[in-house]
Amino acid sequence: MKIIILAHGKVKNGPEFDLIFDYAKRFNKQFNSDFLTSLEIFESNEAESQFYKKVSRILDGKQSTVLLDRNGEQIDSEGITQLVTSFSEKGISQLSFVIGGASGFPKQLTSKAKKIIALSKMVFPHKIARLILVEQLYRTKCIINRHPYHKA
Repeated sequence: MKIIILAHGKVKNGPEFDLIFDYAKRFNKQFNSDFLTSLEIFESNEAESQFYKKVSRILDGKQSTVLLDRNGEQIDSEGITQLVTSFSEKGISQLSFVIGGASGFPKQLTSKAKKIIALSKMVFPHKIARLILVEQLYRTKCIINRHPYHKA
């Protein structure tokens, strides 16, 4: 399964950028034989309204999409692993995670979404939210492959 992260805004070069792409590189490099084949990150610098029109089209399509919103369901590392595994078991070949703008997702988008999750009850800057999500997706791949990275 291919995983795509679509995020509003752009992360500038710096330590967060380096960590985000380090985890993405690790994800794409390890365990090539399992069902998690690749992770791609797309950033959008367009206005929030344009970004949300794009997200609306994605939600209307047949793609499987998970919105990250502070009001979403709280899940732990095993929970995100179960989420990804359940999509795979349904034969889904591409799963998209969408990180919205600073004001959150409009109601018309959250009402369309099949799954909404929250990374935490805390609020994070978007570059930190991306880092946490990418790390958790890498951890998911490690859990599935029984790699010792996940020590819980």
